[in-house]
Amino acid sequence: MNPNDRPSIDDNLQTNPSGRSQLSEKDFIGNSWSIASLPFWLWIALTAVTASLLWGSSEWIQGVLQKEKKSNPFLEVTNREFSVFLWQFPSFMRINSSKKEGYLPGFLTTSENFSPATSENFISAPPDLIFLYHTWHRLLGPEFISRPIIPQEFEQFLSQLPEWNPTNWPKAPQEYIQLIDSQSYGKLTDLQVLPESTLPLIIRQAFLGWKNYYMEGAQINALRPTFGKLKSFLEKHAHYARNYWRNISTINGQKVAGLDYLSGFVQGTFIPDALVPSEQLTPFLKIALFNAEQAAKKISVDRTEVSLFNEMLFASF
Repeated sequence: MNPNDRPSIDDNLQTNPSGRSQLSEKDFIGNSWSIASLPFWLWIALTAVTASLLWGSSEWIQGVLQKEKKSNPFLEVTNREFSVFLWQFPSFMRINSSKKEGYLPGFLTTSENFSPATSENFISAPPDLIFLYHTWHRLLGPEFISRPIIPQEFEQFLSQLPEWNPTNWPKAPQEYIQLIDSQSYGKLTDLQVLPESTLPLIIRQAFLGWKNYYMEGAQINALRPTFGKLKSFLEKHAHYARNYWRNISTINGQKVAGLDYLSGFVQGTFIPDALVPSEQLTPFLKIALFNAEQAAKKISVDRTEVSLFNEMLFASF
């Protein structure tokens, strides 16, 4: 055989000795697997199982967090207790926060309310915000300024914040439950006359915070006190003084006080009739100032009424 007549290597690869046509790759049975080949019903089942696992793990994590918080007094603040603090620091409300995901999950994102279902759970909040709560509770809690609670306004309060109804408050005092169920408060002109066992302090704080926020916000924002009025206020409510708050500048991206807070009092030389610059004031201070002014007006009116009554009484003799 002539060597030149031998088939080339390429010819050997293309020649089939049996004479049959060579199979191409597409003629073989495909045995590769992909996730897209799963039947639709199995997709549904897998999705349901995954969702259940995620929900279960979320519940488990929340349970672990609640147990850990019970062993740490610093974290033992319920959503209900924290809500009262937020009325004086409304910029920290969940509804007013630019980042709502994961922030104060016990509160709603569409309103200022907290969820009754988790009202007695311990708060989930940044540690520095919980620190601010404790500072407020320790210093300003005892500084609570009492103002009249009119029955009609109290009913509005319960309507707008139903979480304070006994039905949504598992730990509500029995005397408070009886007060609401009987609606006996409607016979009073001012619910402040009730003992604290019947109308707890936390209810009074929540009511006043609600009234400040919804009814008096514009008046509070427009408040511009003089140095003289502010000095008189600080003499009666010393825990609003600069030394308590100057080192708390910002928390969670929100301004609290800082070095500008009441800085006009630093040198001790100020004009009593001069207005305090707005940068030296804070919302929580303006709220307290407003409440103090309103409480003083109420006392003045009461004294006038008593004086007029006495004059009429003596004139009848």
